[in-house]
Amino acid sequence: MLVSLNGQLVPAARAHVSVFDRGFLFGDGVYEGIRVFDGLVRHLDDHCARLQQGLDEAGITWDAKQLHDLCPALLDANNLRDAFLYWQVTRGTPKPDHPVRARIAEADIEPTVFGYCLPTPGVETLTEPTECSGHTIRDDRWHKGHVKSVSLMANVIAAMDAARAGADEALFLRDGMLSESCSTNVFVALPAADGSTALVTPPVGDVSILSGVTRKVLLEICPEVQVRMVAEAELHHANEIFLVGTMTTVRSVTMLNGNPVGTGRIGPLARHVLDRYTAHIRAQLAARSTPR
Repeated sequence: MLVSLNGQLVPAARAHVSVFDRGFLFGDGVYEGIRVFDGLVRHLDDHCARLQQGLDEAGITWDAKQLHDLCPALLDANNLRDAFLYWQVTRGTPKPDHPVRARIAEADIEPTVFGYCLPTPGVETLTEPTECSGHTIRDDRWHKGHVKSVSLMANVIAAMDAARAGADEALFLRDGMLSESCSTNVFVALPAADGSTALVTPPVGDVSILSGVTRKVLLEICPEVQVRMVAEAELHHANEIFLVGTMTTVRSVTMLNGNPVGTGRIGPLARHVLDRYTAHIRAQLAARSTPR
């Protein structure tokens, strides 16, 4: 595997970062995960915009638009058409005459930019939502959930807590309200008073969660989805709960805290949303190959 390190393509085994890099010592950096289908880097502008927002808030000087050149170069080097791309930008390594553990780094520090890609299944395999069990966890993480920080210790601990409870995924609750899972946004199908079903997802601002690119796309192609706060008590009456993300795509939570969600099986709304999403991907692929 060839990886990208500071603009150079090198074998993974020969790629080295200083032990004094602030990403290693402080978790001082941001990252993005991007999906590629048949050579099409999905929603790269959205990923660049989110990465740039995180870089700007962290005060790390790097132009995220460079991914427009770096992504195809990395894919071509590894001869991949269906892939997952990961990019990480840390504040960098202090110069020899600067302290390595200063909370505020020198102004002219050079960021460390690292990327890798892995093969993933193509769009033709996305025919059915995957399935998992969930466990609710108190969300006591920091309140800058919109920053896709490499500091993911709280998410790792939550995932381990969920595993100890016999579940596959952790669903975070903050002040009694649903926020997100460890690496995905959450959609909930709730019964309405008139007998219909409302599909809802929490707002990104009120509970300080990551604005997922897959979530953003689904809100555009599924206008029936409501954006509102979801109380913990509502989860116990949900017809369906499912997770959405770049790699996850759509994953149904069929058991929550040991109890079945709805019928305890993958539900029709999860299938409907996945069908809409894959149709959107296919349309983009077709538009790319249609002569103008």
